[in-house]
Amino acid sequence: MPTLVKTCPSCRKLMWVKEEHIKPLDDNTIGVTCSHCHQSVRFSLVTRGDNAVGPKMGH
Repeated sequence: MPTLVKTCPSCRKLMWVKEEHIKPLDDNTIGVTCSHCHQSVRFSLVTRGDNAVGPKMGH
């Protein structure tokens, strides 16, 4: 998985998430820690469609 750029839901700053910082929480969710506010953040994974491997982008 390439480096992801996501907006932290807590502090609203952009964070660059590298594959080695991703923690799988379950089959549908990954967790990371924001590099700015140090809050744990969860992202849902897309299971169908063109982006089936990557995190859901909120569309």
